[in-house]
Amino acid sequence: MSMITDEVYDRFKAALEAVAGKCYRTTKADLGKAVVKALKEDYGYTDACLAETPLLKEAGVLEALKGDGITTYTDHIRLHQETAKGGITESQYAIADLGSIVQTGTEVDRRIVACLSELMICVVKGSNVIAEWSDFFDTIGALPEHPNFVGIVTGPSRTSDIEMVSVVGVHGPLNLTAIVVEDE
Repeated sequence: MSMITDEVYDRFKAALEAVAGKCYRTTKADLGKAVVKALKEDYGYTDACLAETPLLKEAGVLEALKGDGITTYTDHIRLHQETAKGGITESQYAIADLGSIVQTGTEVDRRIVACLSELMICVVKGSNVIAEWSDFFDTIGALPEHPNFVGIVTGPSRTSDIEMVSVVGVHGPLNLTAIVVEDE
């Protein structure tokens, strides 16, 4: 497993921030603190839906959120996502030169928190930040089984379809934060 270089991280962060996203880099041990900071300190939100993954469980993200007084839903996410402000999940990849987050697979809870939250917090392993857009296709093509779903998110949702006026959050999150976790 290769680790993310400072150069690739800096490119990813700059590209994501250029489209109004935020980006942090942390260790697995401090991941819970980083998620709390992104949710509570940056945006003042006190509730979130968490689509747990093995990485998020190992890092104790749920415990960190609850320990800081954040109401966190891990079950029946469909019922809570309409009112909970934040959505937290792990993304399988990120593309540095675009500042994009990539989700693969068909797990419904992960897709719901990525699409319906006011704030989408995506956690991605540093080794899964791909430097170039063209390299992403090589990565996906090398998988033993191609995913049924691939969603590429570049910054908060926005459109200029209506009279060429830019509107944020029409069909997706108003805010996006990526947290890159260093590989151990």
